[in-house]
Amino acid sequence: MGPSSLFYGLFAVPLVTRSFEFRTADWLPLHEAAERIMAGVTPLRGERVLLSDSLGRALAEDLVADATLPPWNNSGMDGFAVRAKDFKGASKESPIRLAVIRHVRAGDAPGGPEVAQGQAVRIMTGAPVPPGADSVVRVEDTDAELESGTVQIFSDRDTGANVRPAGQDMRPGEKLLGRGHTIAPGTVGVLASAGQARVLVHGRPCTAVLTTGDELRGLDQFQDVRSGIGIPDSNGPMISAMVTAAGASVMQLGPSSDDEIDLRHWIDKAADCDALITIGGASMGDADLVKRVLDGMGYRSAFWRVRMRPGSPVGFGWIPRGDRLQPVFSLPGNPTSAFVTFELLVRPFLLQLGGHRDIERRRIVCRTEEVIRAPARLTYFLRVQLSGTGEHARVRLTGPQGSGLVSGLGRADGLAIIEEDVLTVEEGGEVTVMLIGG
Repeated sequence: MGPSSLFYGLFAVPLVTRSFEFRTADWLPLHEAAERIMAGVTPLRGERVLLSDSLGRALAEDLVADATLPPWNNSGMDGFAVRAKDFKGASKESPIRLAVIRHVRAGDAPGGPEVAQGQAVRIMTGAPVPPGADSVVRVEDTDAELESGTVQIFSDRDTGANVRPAGQDMRPGEKLLGRGHTIAPGTVGVLASAGQARVLVHGRPCTAVLTTGDELRGLDQFQDVRSGIGIPDSNGPMISAMVTAAGASVMQLGPSSDDEIDLRHWIDKAADCDALITIGGASMGDADLVKRVLDGMGYRSAFWRVRMRPGSPVGFGWIPRGDRLQPVFSLPGNPTSAFVTFELLVRPFLLQLGGHRDIERRRIVCRTEEVIRAPARLTYFLRVQLSGTGEHARVRLTGPQGSGLVSGLGRADGLAIIEEDVLTVEEGGEVTVMLIGG
């Protein structure tokens, strides 16, 4: 097949971006699996949304200021606007008295009579500094005798101070934020200050999450868990929450039974989504039917199994959906395996698809408070709790590291990364930790 491309949703996905894309690989190193997933991913097309609906989205254009902010010199303190030369040398022993000619509040129009020699203007924080004044003396350094029409100044430490110049925050033509910036609450403040009632952001990827397994019980069936005849479907809510935290919208499906017709029903419901995540049912057991159903739909596999733990039985590929290809992530059914493989392989994909510039978790080097062992020559990702900061940051395992255990995920601040060529990290040894907390 020669190089060509199909439209996948609102972005183009090359059918043959690299020669390996439709040649299934097994037991890949993690970095190569990630490369196969990320090859050809282009952010979704931009759309304008209300500022109030933009939180968590990625800017689809640079934000450029078209106004001066603040629009005039304004006071950074409650105090008195004066000329610096008029209170030079002021002290408690030798105070300087000035005539208070008027009072200026935030919201008053700029301008007015100029402050002349021997004069002062009572001023509030944010109010426009009157012409002629170049300093604001904080009220604490005065006697503030407004009734007498004068003020005594007891210090000259505010010479030339507490005047916020016009344009200090932004000026027309200045780039404030770049394309791909993730909109956080502070960003909303910048956008509002720049007059952006509607914001151009990248589309939010629609992501279907399908859990599988006859043994799974939703929250409405938790009595079966209490009775010992089922296990809770923790993966569905957990992975759906992770999708939302990655800035995507979620369609939560299932849980599906271990039945090919039921599986196909749920997978077909996800046809219009930008990506499909299946959880469980993708290993080598007789009841692991997901891959069989996908193969029957023309599934094109990029890889199957990765040299990591937990989460080695993870796969990625595409289903033909008419004139486009839908990416499919097949995550393991054990909760920690699903969590770790999502963090490492799915989250960066969704963030890049959503146009976000920063798609990688922050990593720091810590020292371990206990011996950590990695029995096989795989890349391990172990749940750890963090204490201290900077060069004094230390980590300890959250407890047993079995991939079927859930409780340790709630205590984990990060994932300690143990590379393939490392079998033991001694107490006090260095280890790189990928932070996963909020």
